[in-house]
Amino acid sequence: MKRLLLLSLGVILISCEKNDPLADLIDIYEDALTDTTTITIPNENYEFEMNGRCYQDPNGYYHLNLIEGGNQTLHRFGAYVTNIDIWGLPTQVVWSCESYWEYNGMTVPIVNGTSLADPNMDSVFCMMAPVGEMVGDTVTIYGKAVFEEGDIKIEDSFNIIFE
Repeated sequence: MKRLLLLSLGVILISCEKNDPLADLIDIYEDALTDTTTITIPNENYEFEMNGRCYQDPNGYYHLNLIEGGNQTLHRFGAYVTNIDIWGLPTQVVWSCESYWEYNGMTVPIVNGTSLADPNMDSVFCMMAPVGEMVGDTVTIYGKAVFEEGDIKIEDSFNIIFE
């Protein structure tokens, strides 16, 4: 019985294969390092065109009627924009304007600072809130669309007259 047990144990030990766990990883990394496949990133023609979303005269100026006697007139403007870049990231648009108003000693810009494009359609929107004292002012709204984590930027602007 002892001999049979020793013989069985010997056969098991002799037939076992010593396996080096690092050998498999070395093979994988070696294949990856010698891979000569090139990845081609498609050239995307990004678009960004702002729109005041109100009446536009023949000279290109938009006209917005402000609410008389009201504190703010809320108006949504926007842009046609390529909504997702080649990395699948939504387009970010940074908005700015030199006009502002003051409330309780605080400076309030008339446009929101940033927007993300709608992932389902090629559009992005922003709110503006001019006040009644701005009637007669002409304001320039600036936009900068940011694609590919900031590697590509497209700028646009429009003029709007508050009436």
